Amino acid sequence: MLAQFFWGSSADAHLIKGEYDPLLVILSLAVCWIASGQALRHASFARSATSRQLRYWSIVSGSLALGIGIWAMHFIGMLAYSLHATVQYDLTVTVLSIVPGIAASAVALALLTHNELNIRQLILGGLAVGIGIAAMHYCGMAAMRTPATHQYSATWFFISLVVGVALATLALWVRFGLARFKLKQDHWRKTLAAVTMGAAISGMHYTAMLALRVTSDHEIHDAAASNDRLILALTIALITLLFGGLIAQANALIHYRSRWQKVDMNEARLQALVNMAADGIICIDNQGRVTDYNPAAEVIFGWSPEEVLGQNVKMLMPAALVTQHDYYLEQHEAGQRNNAPPLQNKISEVLGQHKDGTLVPMRLALSQAEARGQRMYVGLLTNLSDHKRTERQLHIAATVFDHSHEGMVVLDANRKIVDINPAFARISGLKRQAAKNKEFSSLFIHGDEDSDVQWSQIWTEIGRKGHWQGPCVMQHDMNRHQISLTAVRDEQQRLHHYIAVCYQSIDIPLGAAF
Repeated sequence: MLAQFFWGSSADAHLIKGEYDPLLVILSLAVCWIASGQALRHASFARSATSRQLRYWSIVSGSLALGIGIWAMHFIGMLAYSLHATVQYDLTVTVLSIVPGIAASAVALALLTHNELNIRQLILGGLAVGIGIAAMHYCGMAAMRTPATHQYSATWFFISLVVGVALATLALWVRFGLARFKLKQDHWRKTLAAVTMGAAISGMHYTAMLALRVTSDHEIHDAAASNDRLILALTIALITLLFGGLIAQANALIHYRSRWQKVDMNEARLQALVNMAADGIICIDNQGRVTDYNPAAEVIFGWSPEEVLGQNVKMLMPAALVTQHDYYLEQHEAGQRNNAPPLQNKISEVLGQHKDGTLVPMRLALSQAEARGQRMYVGLLTNLSDHKRTERQLHIAATVFDHSHEGMVVLDANRKIVDINPAFARISGLKRQAAKNKEFSSLFIHGDEDSDVQWSQIWTEIGRKGHWQGPCVMQHDMNRHQISLTAVRDEQQRLHHYIAVCYQSIDIPLGAAF
């Protein structure tokens, strides 16, 4: 069988030499390079696929497009070679010769979807792709039907295999090797990779054509017109490119739809987070018009989204601050035109105005963003009304605490002193700092010997009733003082701290303390 496949020189056989049509050669190269570019595009789709199904579809569709492109390049290359003899092709064998090309394309695309390849993968991949292209070529050549005998030079046969494997390996290396270099324009790397892969396909084909030996016992002449070959080649090229283009467009549409679904899901998730935010979120454009207004902002200002969206944000401000806002926005826009740095989470306390006219103190965190080339400002608003009210209450309580004529003591849950007011400092003779962390009961004495038990009873009564009131003798002045102790609990009724109030001294003999 090998004797029939490989050519051996014979004195009786007449060696027929063919000629190439330059136009068809260029056409075959163009088809090859375009198919290689499409393969790289499909590989890019596969790398960015959002699901395993999309990745497999990209590889399969890309393999079909590239495999048919390889086959078309081979067939056009065969038509470009004129043997001056009648040449026909077996339809079944010609169609089946597509299979090795598709298989080689599948291996190539599967490798191209990786982020990187090691040396072993690179060599094995180049070997598989090169042999696959060679198998497609020689299967296609087997479909030739001519009056002459066609065989192959063993030397050029093995050279064609080496060239196919070497160029296929080089094409894979270009894709991954050049990725290490930071090229300013990445399309140059992609173009070089496509050209190299096309060279691997076409180089193997035209090297294998050098191995072709067509022999005949007598002179034969071509009965077909060259115009027929040109028309057939153009038809094959057009059909191949249309098929590859349709696959590429279908692939692009599927990936676009997948990405759109992902973007739509992210947008819905983001909108849900904005709507669920406890703080108000308002977005305005560079003209001050409100573009987004979440439910928390509606609670703060009382205006519905329908009343606010599209209106100037000044409607949410007190009249006295409107001119300040206009000036600030104009100044910032002018700064942006002069390449000033963008706003990043600038925090300030501002006043807003509720729909009913009430002024609302707020904390504003303002940032600048870009949305589809349009500048926008995002404000995160925290209502400080409760905070300010609590501050006022705490200020009043602190004022009462510091200026009260009665001694006041704050105890923690362990009955140790947290703070005393100036009046209690005078009564107890303790300095404010020195009193901290002292046991409250250690400041008093009792007329009997079982004082610990009595304090235990006092704390028990406070735990049961929430308060206790009675006379105690203070160690500092040995005078009796009327003490009121109250337990303070949180919303879950857990003991938080105690408040003790020491009234003016009571003139009662020491022996009657308890």
